[in-house]
Amino acid sequence: MTEERVKLCSEDIFQCAICCNDIDDKTNVYAFESCHCQFCKVCIRQYCLSQLNTASVPIRCPNGDCNSRLSLNELHLLLSDTQYQLYNKLLLDHEVTNDPHRLFCPHVDCGQILSIIDERQHHKEYPMTCTKCGTTFCLKCRSQWHPHEHCSDLLTPYEMEADSNIKRCPRCRFPLEWIAGCAQIMCVNCKHIFCWYCLKSLDNDFFLLHFESGPCRNRLGHSRASLFLHRLTIAGIFIGLILLLLITIPFLILTTPCLLCCRYKQIKNRLKNLTKLGQRFQQQQYTPTAHPSPSSSLNQLNDSTLVDMEQETRTMIINSLLNINQSRPELSSV
Repeated sequence: MTEERVKLCSEDIFQCAICCNDIDDKTNVYAFESCHCQFCKVCIRQYCLSQLNTASVPIRCPNGDCNSRLSLNELHLLLSDTQYQLYNKLLLDHEVTNDPHRLFCPHVDCGQILSIIDERQHHKEYPMTCTKCGTTFCLKCRSQWHPHEHCSDLLTPYEMEADSNIKRCPRCRFPLEWIAGCAQIMCVNCKHIFCWYCLKSLDNDFFLLHFESGPCRNRLGHSRASLFLHRLTIAGIFIGLILLLLITIPFLILTTPCLLCCRYKQIKNRLKNLTKLGQRFQQQQYTPTAHPSPSSSLNQLNDSTLVDMEQETRTMIINSLLNINQSRPELSSV
C-alpha cells in the first residue's frame, strides 16, 4: 500500500516552479506549446500581466533555462481581449523600433509605419516625408527637417517640450511615456538609465549627484530622507565589498603557496606519466620484432602433422595388439 501511494504521489501531484505549490488537479497545470514547460495557470496569468505592465515584449517562458516565446494563441487564451490588444500594440512597437528598415512617424498624432529603402540613410541627415500626414523630418534626429542646420544625437523631436510626458530614449530612440514618479528613467528597450528632463546619462551616477546641481536640481521626485537612505545603502554596499576584500586578501595570500604547491605536484606527476609513456612508446618502436618466415611456418606445420600421424599409428598398433591377445585363448582351446 505504501508503494502504491508513493507511485500515485509521483504521478499525480505536480509542483509549480514559480509558486512551489503542489497541484493535485491536472486541469490547473498549463504546458506551453513550444517548449512543453509546465506551470500552474494562476502563476502564468500573473506572469503575463506583470510582463505586460512593464512592456516586456515579446513574452517568453518564465523558465530561466528556456528562451522560447509564447505564441499569440496561448496569450489570447491567457489574457483578456483588451490585454491582448495592448500586447499586440506593444509587440508591433517593439518590432518596428528594432527593425532598421522601418520606423514610426515622429509626429504625435500620426503613428504611421514608414519603410526605409536604403539602410545606410538610417543614421544620416536625410529628409523623409510621411505618407499619411505629409510631415518631412530628419532620419537622424527624428525632428523637423533642417536643411541648413546640423542635428545632434541627443536632440529631442520637434513636437516634444522639456516638460512633456512623451519622449524618446537618447540611446535607442524608443518612445517612452512618463506619468509620475521618479525622474530617473530606465528604457524598457535598451535598459539605458537617464534623466527625464535633460536626457543626460545616469548609468554611472550611483549616488544620484546629478539632481544636486544644475537645472535638474531637486527634481528627482523623492524626498531628502529617501535619497539619503538610497545613498546610505549604496555606501554600505561599497563598504561591505571593501571589507570583504580586506578579509579575503590575507586568506588568499596565505593559501596561494599551498595551492601552488599542490598544482606543481599535479603538473609534475602528469609530466612523469607523460615521460614514462613516451619511453614505453620508444621502446616498443625500436625493439625488433621477430617475424616468422614462410619456411619456418611450413616446418612448424610439417612437424605438427608428423606428430599427429605418429600418435595415430601408435593407437592403431595398440588396438591391433589388444585384438590379438583377445584371440589367443580361442586358439589354445582348439
